Amino acid sequence: MKSLHHIGSEALRIIRWPMDRARRGTLRSLDTLEIFLGGFGLVVALVAAALLSPALGALPGAAGDFAPVGMAVILAPLGITVALGRRADVERFFRSISERTDAIAVPGPRQTNLPPVAVDTSAIIDGRLTDLVESGFLLADLVIPRFILDELRRVADSSDPLKRQRGRRGMEALTAIQAAGTIRTTIDEALFADAGDVDARLIAFARDRGAAILTTDYNLARVAELESLRVLNLNALAQAIRTAVLPGEPLQLTIQQEGRERQQGIGYLEDGTMIVVEDARDRVGQELTVNVVRVIQTSAGRMVFAEIPTTPDTPAHDGPATATNSAPTDAPAARVGQ
Repeated sequence: MKSLHHIGSEALRIIRWPMDRARRGTLRSLDTLEIFLGGFGLVVALVAAALLSPALGALPGAAGDFAPVGMAVILAPLGITVALGRRADVERFFRSISERTDAIAVPGPRQTNLPPVAVDTSAIIDGRLTDLVESGFLLADLVIPRFILDELRRVADSSDPLKRQRGRRGMEALTAIQAAGTIRTTIDEALFADAGDVDARLIAFARDRGAAILTTDYNLARVAELESLRVLNLNALAQAIRTAVLPGEPLQLTIQQEGRERQQGIGYLEDGTMIVVEDARDRVGQELTVNVVRVIQTSAGRMVFAEIPTTPDTPAHDGPATATNSAPTDAPAARVGQ
């Protein structure tokens, strides 16, 4: 009797599982694929129960009457659970079929076997994504989750004029990328509402889809790396492709503005790197050849200091402009990747 009572309680718990899920609102968030997989698992479970019913019905006494029904009750939720657990495999299967069909049927954006890239809102509104795609350096397909588009829409509808402008610029960037057709851009309807905030949902999405994350958000990038996910950080890319300069190397630049310390002048390289030039405050607007004195790499970027070389026609200033006394710690510096 105790074993029958235990079996009955377990069967009741399995029956109540989908009801509890529905009460928590999880079933309302199921998409079409999950409904299809759940129905398929239910049908397979009921067919298996029907095949077992003749053998179970042959049991003596009341067990033969209730065993077939009990088996169906147990197998039904089990079949649904197993089918939903294979969602990622089913998606990969259909995605591979779709890619092969597209490659054979209609020429379009180039096909690739690279993992897709899930795009974060920060990368969309950054303004550099369109140029990156047009340059051809980004080869993987872009995937924009529906919840990222919803966040982008909220930014575009913000009462803050700056946020509203950045949100609308992001919308225009996505439209331009889709219209260009250089790479495939798709919208994924999965919401991952149970994961938490948008960043947590994006991490769960990337893990489930086997995708990399494209972002400029430092904190999101660190968390994703801790989760062993691949991260493409636009700021890290910008820092990596800055012009390399070495101490003693001559540079040709124009002094654009005055600095704050020791008659400093400020100039810029073509890639935007800021150069602090000693004793160049009175040379604003002039094009000069300067020598790099010191390059300091920090976690925030790169600090480059230079000086005007001394020639026979140029009187030397009092005291040598050494790297130690010519670069105060609070002097403005070239910061890459801000």
